[in-house]
Amino acid sequence: MGNSGLQQKPLSKRFGLVISNPSYRRLWGIGLLSRTMHWLETVALGIFVFELTGSPFWVGVVGFLRLVPMFIFGPVVGLIADRMNRKILMGSSMAMLACVYAVMGLLVVTGDIELWHVCIGATVAGVVGSTDYVVRRAMIGDVVGSDEISTAIGIDMATSNFSRVIGPLGAGAFLATIGVQAAYFSGAVLFGIGAVVAFSMPYVVAPLKSTDGPSGYFVNLSAGLKHVRADRIIFVTIIITMVMNLFGFPYQHMVPVIGSETLKVGPLFVGILLASEGLGATMGSLMIALKARPAGYTRVYSIGSIGFLTAIIIFSLSPSFWMALPVMLISGFSMSGFATMQSIIVITSAPIEIRGRVLGVLAAAIGTGPFGALIVGSLAVTWGANNAVTAIALTGLVLTTLTLMVWPEFLRNLKNSD
Repeated sequence: MGNSGLQQKPLSKRFGLVISNPSYRRLWGIGLLSRTMHWLETVALGIFVFELTGSPFWVGVVGFLRLVPMFIFGPVVGLIADRMNRKILMGSSMAMLACVYAVMGLLVVTGDIELWHVCIGATVAGVVGSTDYVVRRAMIGDVVGSDEISTAIGIDMATSNFSRVIGPLGAGAFLATIGVQAAYFSGAVLFGIGAVVAFSMPYVVAPLKSTDGPSGYFVNLSAGLKHVRADRIIFVTIIITMVMNLFGFPYQHMVPVIGSETLKVGPLFVGILLASEGLGATMGSLMIALKARPAGYTRVYSIGSIGFLTAIIIFSLSPSFWMALPVMLISGFSMSGFATMQSIIVITSAPIEIRGRVLGVLAAAIGTGPFGALIVGSLAVTWGANNAVTAIALTGLVLTTLTLMVWPEFLRNLKNSD
């Protein structure tokens, strides 16, 4: 992947170059704010909707509505990120999200909140929030050198995973004391701060000039897919990403249900469960940031994916909270290999002029997760939440293993385009 310089620079120098970059520090801060709110909302809405409806299916529906915009709009956002001022785009998105969460919080305080409000709020937040992954990651690629990209993404992912600790804990504490309005108002404050930070950052990378020809959803999805098909490393990365988001991560929507029905714990302990996953992911991401080398990117990605899916299966079979807790820690540690390497592999492989569009394809692959939320929610209605999670995770494990067997060169990090 052309990162020989990365192997030559000592770790302390790479780390120092990354954290001394003022634009990177602001992007890092925005990521911390937005991901903290994402996990706070995921847990809070899961518990709130289950208490409101008593149905795991509706928990899955709300998860679907929150995440499906990334699948629909990811490629378009990728094009926009290649053509517009990314700083303005990100700052405007943060400001809009602050307004959405403020309105939702007011509906709760006035007692007017209903399920359809939650569904609309989740959808609008998903549409606006779909810009974060593509735009912010593209900006990180812009502001750090190629030698520092793995360190920059590793630090960013470690921070993102730490938000999986504080977000769920905050959600559990809010719902056990104040109520879901605290989660919404927290979002208004966090995204408001994020907007201020975004607009004030010293980011001066100019957008690429528009090219002639039609520019639409399918045109730009096709442009990104053309490069993906020509690069075997990115191609396999996208396939495993789809598998993980369809059959791995949707289990998170069922954690509040499993916590209530099987583990017999309240909102605070559900938050602790998901926080332990975040703690494990933080530890793993830090280790990757310090030790990962280009030749091992795809192996870390593959082993992390398989380890995460295996841990989910064990979690779904755990009969008690204290047995589930260390399994969640292990699942987070494994998941960090997948999540950290995913962005690094794509950013270092894609040419800068189409990086946004390739990241848009990756965002669309990540955006398949909502369909997984519907699948696990539907299965949980008839099979129970535990059995539903076992089924999807086992399916994901089989598909990931088959993918690596079909393209074994991926594990050796070999380019092989057709």
